[in-house]
Amino acid sequence: MAKVDEDLDLDVESSKKKGGGKMKSIIIFSLIGVLLIGFSITLTLLLIGGDKQAAVPATAAAATEAAKDEPAEEAPEEEGDNSGDAVAYMDLSPAFVVNLDSKESDIRYLQVNMSVMVGKESDLETVKKHSPVVRHHLNMLFSSLDFNEINSPEGKIKLTEESLKVVRDALKKATGKSVIKAVYFNSIVGQ
Repeated sequence: MAKVDEDLDLDVESSKKKGGGKMKSIIIFSLIGVLLIGFSITLTLLLIGGDKQAAVPATAAAATEAAKDEPAEEAPEEEGDNSGDAVAYMDLSPAFVVNLDSKESDIRYLQVNMSVMVGKESDLETVKKHSPVVRHHLNMLFSSLDFNEINSPEGKIKLTEESLKVVRDALKKATGKSVIKAVYFNSIVGQ
């Protein structure tokens, strides 16, 4: 019987090593799968984010057209105005958040994130200095809105025109000159 025990070869450790190799493969393929999914999500978000930026110029073009249609006395050319200077932009941050008093709509809050364009970079200081006045008048305008009226593209164009007029009037009262060339909505959210 002693011979039988010697012939019997129980190699428990080698069988564990074979199963461990399969587990390594599963873990490696799982990690590769997770990385591929993460890469595809990132790529998708980058591509979608680019489309959102493409939508802004349509509104910007409408605002620029509205600015061109304004009478010359509302946007007078200043003496010594150098048309060779590049335009400059400024975000009016933080975003405007107002309560809406609308009985016809379930939308009760409005958040508007917007920017303004000035004819030359030196005019940004004027806008920054008088931003409380500008923000006050815009808050008054936005809180008087009905969300159903601005939900359409035509309503947004009308709001762009009204906002431009309000900002120009506020700065004209505060400084005697209107330096704003256009306004742009970065986002309009109703809740």
